[in-house]
Amino acid sequence: MGHITAGPARRISLSSLPWHVVVPVLLYVVLCLAGATQSSIGAAELRADPEHPSGVMLGEARSTRSDEFLTASPLALGVTATGQTEDLNPLTASQALLNVLPSGPVTSLLFLDGTALRLGPWLPDGMLFAAKFWLGTLLLLLAAPAWFRTLTGSRWIGWFAAALILFSPANAWWSNTHANLLGFALGAAVALQRACLDARQGRWWRAGLWGAASAALLVRTPLLYPPWALVVVPVILLGTVAALLSSPPRRRTLAVVGGVGLLTLVFLAAVYLENSAAIQASGSTVYPGTRVVSGSANAVQALFGATNLGILADGVAVVGSNSSEISSGFTVALVLALLLLSRGVTWRVPGQRWAVIAVLALTGFWLLWSTVDFGVLGSKVPLLNQVPSGRSTQVLGHLGVVLLCLLLPAARARSAVSWSLLAAGTTAAVAAYAGSYLRLQNLPDLSVRGIWLAALLLAVTVFVLTFRPRHLLGYALGGLLASSLVWQVNPLLLGLGDLRGSAIAQELLEESDPAREAGDLWVADSYSVDSLMMATGVPALSGRQMSGPEVAAWSRLDPGRTHEDVWNRGGSYIWFTWSKDKELTFANPGPDIVSVTGSPCTVARRMVRLTTVVSSRELDQDCLEPVRSFEWGGDTRWVYAVSS
Repeated sequence: MGHITAGPARRISLSSLPWHVVVPVLLYVVLCLAGATQSSIGAAELRADPEHPSGVMLGEARSTRSDEFLTASPLALGVTATGQTEDLNPLTASQALLNVLPSGPVTSLLFLDGTALRLGPWLPDGMLFAAKFWLGTLLLLLAAPAWFRTLTGSRWIGWFAAALILFSPANAWWSNTHANLLGFALGAAVALQRACLDARQGRWWRAGLWGAASAALLVRTPLLYPPWALVVVPVILLGTVAALLSSPPRRRTLAVVGGVGLLTLVFLAAVYLENSAAIQASGSTVYPGTRVVSGSANAVQALFGATNLGILADGVAVVGSNSSEISSGFTVALVLALLLLSRGVTWRVPGQRWAVIAVLALTGFWLLWSTVDFGVLGSKVPLLNQVPSGRSTQVLGHLGVVLLCLLLPAARARSAVSWSLLAAGTTAAVAAYAGSYLRLQNLPDLSVRGIWLAALLLAVTVFVLTFRPRHLLGYALGGLLASSLVWQVNPLLLGLGDLRGSAIAQELLEESDPAREAGDLWVADSYSVDSLMMATGVPALSGRQMSGPEVAAWSRLDPGRTHEDVWNRGGSYIWFTWSKDKELTFANPGPDIVSVTGSPCTVARRMVRLTTVVSSRELDQDCLEPVRSFEWGGDTRWVYAVSS
């Protein structure tokens, strides 16, 4: 009997590891284990004592983006607190879908990060919250290099594109929403590329798995704010499909593309069926309701002002707007892309030309939508009439970055000094013009010196990029300068701040389980206390009404539905204000606010499950019995039990 000789052991060298995958994944794991996010739930409004906050937070929490720290984050933490995604406010239709949380078996599979939040009763909340917070960014860092490598032959240009998207003022001031959207869109595109490649090689089972992944990722994109998704996602998909169809065998490619498209529609239909009540409630609201819009002109600073927006991190006053609304992406990249095209490029990869043509065509259309008045015609085109031109303007810079990064690998390896100076001067002049209008109309604290310095640094970056497109220096300089604009915008928060680290949060976590089991309801007269109750799973009448109203419940609070035009709204806050008036007053201080003013006793009579009232001042009414008080948001809050 012969001996079996083992072959030589295979060694895995560090140089053979796919570091472009390993590094982002390791970074993601470290952030999740540390419970580190850039959420603004550490803002003073969500602290028991703002002077002595719990946990660790580096930098300053921003109160500009209430959609994040007063809505999405507390609702997600409510899932970790309860282990369920059921809506806890009887006045509102289900809010799960608009927060990308599962509401049934289909969405439990499609929204795995939301499903993971249900493990909160057993796993650390901070880790689960961080895993959901950074998922889109992880996808962007993994997918952008892969997508650009397929279309341009260069993986590293994908890192540059990801950096310009991540470090854009628009992404920073909109709480990383743009990076999440592009992460899922590019992830879906890469999965589609892999599915087509496997189909061409006859590996149909692998093609099917990649196709299913592509469809699952695509389904997520409309939920990351539809107006932005309608602008960004078709550009990425059309560029991908155009490149895939440029080379044979086209039948297999068409089969895969058609299959992924059909599966995406099936997934969307399943999601709709699981959330039909919430979707119908949203569609029948007064606000936003069936709002239609059209293309229109936007200010030059809204288009090209991004390189001047580093000053926003200093908390300067914004005239006629706010930091989020005035922020933009690097649309100046579109100017440089057009200059490169006018000079001529050499296509390096099959399909690159068609990808550029497709991206350029759609980007050109959105540029027109953001700068030209389409009048009544634009408002009659389905889907387009759901995209306000101000919203398309905010993400137009990301499309410019995508186009530029498709072109740079095809540019001449060495340009003439005169041409690079022309490109640098042109882009700098556009940015300086936009900066001057920013100073004139929106940012009076922006200095002339700051405008000239930003233009000069942009000119240097563009010169280096175009003079030696294959050299690392221009890309490193561009990424560094982009990060300098936003590195102070969002904090680095370790843990969940006072939403978990305060004594009152722990008390509410303990009290929320019995309240849900008994069907009891709370109500507060402060949006910051509303967020605390949402994050700890306390069922309450006050808070957020994202999709729309639960008409039957509102009919009890407003008998006869006299004020339906006030409360029939989506994307809104429900605010209560206490007085001794026996009749309730309904009003809209803003289009996204439903205000109810009157006696808590009247509310209790109409909403019989109401057991607890929280007030920002002491109350003296027959139906209320004092229980205790606590500190929140730097103020005392009084808690009352509703007597029968």
